[in-house]
Amino acid sequence: MKLSIRPWAFFLFILLPAKLLADDAYLALEREGTLLRLQGDFEDAALIEQRLLEDSEDPVGHIFALNTIITHLTWDETDESYDDQLQYHADKVLDWCEPKLDHNRRDAKAHYYCGQANFALAYFHGLKGSYYKAGRRGTNCIEHLEAALEADPSLVDAKMHLGVSYYVADNLPPFIKMFSRFLWFIPSGNSEKSLSYLRDVIASGDQYQDVARYIYATLLLEDPVLRIEAEEQLRALVKHYPDNKRFQLRLISVLMMQDDYEGTLNAMTAYLNSDSPPEEPNLSLAKIWQVRAYMGLKKIELANQTFAETDEVFDVSSDELPGWSVAWHKLTDGQLHDLANNRERARAIYEEILEIAKSTYVNEVIIEAAKSGLLSPYTL
Repeated sequence: MKLSIRPWAFFLFILLPAKLLADDAYLALEREGTLLRLQGDFEDAALIEQRLLEDSEDPVGHIFALNTIITHLTWDETDESYDDQLQYHADKVLDWCEPKLDHNRRDAKAHYYCGQANFALAYFHGLKGSYYKAGRRGTNCIEHLEAALEADPSLVDAKMHLGVSYYVADNLPPFIKMFSRFLWFIPSGNSEKSLSYLRDVIASGDQYQDVARYIYATLLLEDPVLRIEAEEQLRALVKHYPDNKRFQLRLISVLMMQDDYEGTLNAMTAYLNSDSPPEEPNLSLAKIWQVRAYMGLKKIELANQTFAETDEVFDVSSDELPGWSVAWHKLTDGQLHDLANNRERARAIYEEILEIAKSTYVNEVIIEAAKSGLLSPYTL
């Protein structure tokens, strides 16, 4: 069941003539679209995006499109199908906001939109490994959003993108941090301010409260001591948005991260028995965590049986799956071969993982496990 959004209100927004919609109505429509994304309903969110693009005089439709694209990329950062769209929408926003700032440097709305466009470009260039461009855009993002808040402190939602930007800047890869004194374009980080800003959005933001909650939970995972709080935040999201399978998958993965094998299996049961049961490929993605929970409980027969149920999806459709899921599937496959004393096959899989990691992002946990597996067989 979807929450909060009223079907009659949604269709009224879509069908009303543009001339009847004032700025407040467009903001309300954008808010409804954000709610649809949180519910995992990207089809109806796309209808709202199209309406905003066609009828709004300011770039709110392009901003909405950028946030949708980033939502998709946080699920699968290897997906290149959005590259041109992201650049197009960001350019449209900048074409609108930069001239306005040339006339009025305290235009809060222009700073707010410029900040979000630069955020999207910083994220995009970071994924592509273009750290000079990412750093420059990250600096611009922070400067614009801080200026927006200074001009209009009521723009609490600006703190969401700021919070992420400060956190990333304060947790750059070590090889970048080492040279940071030479790279003036890398923004100054502040993890403490980052989490504080995200808490502000959760408490009193407009449309991004629960988006900030998800980001906040994700950042908390970096500190093992804070993972319990991250779990609580994710449980709240799962309860509020039961149709969003990604929230449920994230919760299951966090339970596994804490070695809570029974909790993982309980969450998996709830996932399978929900009012709208998961379909492929989400079902097989969840089963990887189920397999690893069985392995943690030393129920190897169940682990092998469940893993076999994922073969068709991962063998046939691996190119369509998030890169992180394929890497976890391969690691699990290698470790199950080790447990079955198929050492030669296990080593071949570990080597394949390390080869993949040369050309695409692979979680450091998986890389270290593969390296360890090459040195000695995986055991429970």
